[in-house]
Amino acid sequence: MSQQWWRTKNPGGDSASTDFGLSSNLPADAQSDFTQETRPPSLRSASYLTTQSLDQVPQLARSAPVAAPRTAKPSFDAPTVPASVAAAPPQDSRGTAFSLSRFQAVDVGEVGHDPELEEAAIRFANGDDGGAGACLMEALGSNGTRAAHQEVWLALFDLYRATGQQEAFESLAIDFANRFDRSAPTWISLPQQVSQMSLAAGQKRPGSSHITWQAPSVLRLQSVAMLNGALSKTPQPWCLDWRQLKQLDDSAAEPLLKLFNRWAEQAMQLRFVGVQALDDALKAMTESGNRQTPEIWWRLRMEALRVMHRPDEFELAALDYCVTYEVSPPSWANAACDFRSQDSDGHGGLQTIIGEPSAPDSYHSGLDSMVPDLLQDEGPRAVELAGQVMGDATEALATLDAKLQGARSVRIVCSRLVRVDFAAASALLNWVAARQAEGCRVEFTELHRLIASFFMVIGLHEHARLIQRAD
Repeated sequence: MSQQWWRTKNPGGDSASTDFGLSSNLPADAQSDFTQETRPPSLRSASYLTTQSLDQVPQLARSAPVAAPRTAKPSFDAPTVPASVAAAPPQDSRGTAFSLSRFQAVDVGEVGHDPELEEAAIRFANGDDGGAGACLMEALGSNGTRAAHQEVWLALFDLYRATGQQEAFESLAIDFANRFDRSAPTWISLPQQVSQMSLAAGQKRPGSSHITWQAPSVLRLQSVAMLNGALSKTPQPWCLDWRQLKQLDDSAAEPLLKLFNRWAEQAMQLRFVGVQALDDALKAMTESGNRQTPEIWWRLRMEALRVMHRPDEFELAALDYCVTYEVSPPSWANAACDFRSQDSDGHGGLQTIIGEPSAPDSYHSGLDSMVPDLLQDEGPRAVELAGQVMGDATEALATLDAKLQGARSVRIVCSRLVRVDFAAASALLNWVAARQAEGCRVEFTELHRLIASFFMVIGLHEHARLIQRAD
C-alpha cells in the first residue's frame, strides 16, 4: 500500500520535493488561513519527519513517506500477528464482507487511496496544519485534480473543524453548495467540544479542579478584586475560566501584573480554561511598533507567558517589545508555579480523554443488528477516544485496556478525536494488533477524514475496521 502511495506521488522514483502552492479557485479569505505569514511561529517552522527521524518512531505497519525532503523510502516491519488471526475483511452471517450500503457511515477501506488526501493527512499528523490545508486547496484549485471529488472537499471541512476555523469553513460551505447543489456539512468546533468535555470530566472526578473564577467580557479593577477574593476562599488548585474575556481595561493592568508576578514566584497550582481568549486580549493591548502603548501591558503579557510555561512565545513577545521601545529585551526565567491548561486552545496540546460515549454513536444499532457474529450477546464494548493523542500514548492505552478488559468486540468512538501523531499512532497500531491476536475485534467509528486517511497510511485498517464520519 505504501509503495503505491510513493509511486503515485513520485512517478519514476523522483525524489524531488513538491512545492505546495495556494493557487485555487477557493475564496481568498479561505486561502489566507494557510499562508506562511499568518501561521503561528510553531507552524512556520514545523519540521517534517525524515527517514532519520522516522527511525526513532516505534514500529509502524507500513512505510509512511512524508513531506520534504523526500530522499528515501522509509520502511518498517509490521507488528507480529499470528497467522491464525491474519487480517481479513470482517464478514456477516451470510459470509459476505461488510457493505457500504448497510451503513450511513463510510467504511474507509472502501474509499481506497487518494495520494493528495494522504499527503495532507501526514502533514496534519505531524502538526503542519498550514501544509495540510495547502495540499487540499491545491488539489481543489483550478489546476488541481480533485475539484470534483466531494471527499477532498469534506476533508478540508474536517481540517477547519479540527483547527476551529469557523470563518473559513463557512466561506468554503458556500462554494461547496454552489458546486455540488447540496447542503454543506454543519459547523462544529472540535477544539471547543474537547474543551467542554475536558472541563465536564474534570468537574465529575473527585478531587479535581472546578471553576474558581470566571472572567467577565471586560476585565476591570473590580474584576481583579473579585478574583483575589475568590482565590483567598478556595483551596488549590485554582481553575480560572478566561473564555468570556474580550477586553482588558486600563485599570486592571497593574493589579493583574502583581497577581501574575506572585504566581510566577510561588509554587501555586494553577489551571486555566480558555487560554486563547486571554492571549487574544493581551495581544490586543500590545500592538507591535506602537510606542503609545503603556509598557505595563507588555510586561503583563510576558509575565502571563512565564506563568503558562511558554518560553518560545515569551521570546517572540520580548523581541517585539525590544523593537517597539528600542530597549534590551527581558530575559526568560522559569516560573515556580504548577500550571496546566484545561482546554484545547492549542498551547501545550489537547488533552487525551477516554470515557463513555455521551450518546450512542450513529452506527451502533445498524452494526449490532446486521453483523451478529461480530458481536457478543451484550454487543460491542464502546468507549470514546477524544482530544489529541501525541507522543507517548502509554497512559492512554493503559486506560483503554482497563476499560475494555475482557471484551471480545470493541468500538472506539472518535467523533471528538482531533489528531493522532506518528509516535502515538505507532503505539496504537501495536495495541490494536495485540488485541486482534487475542481474538478481539476492534472498530474505530466517526473518524474525521484526515485521521482516517492517516490510519490507512500506517496500515491500521489491516487490523481494525475504520469508519469515517458521515458528514
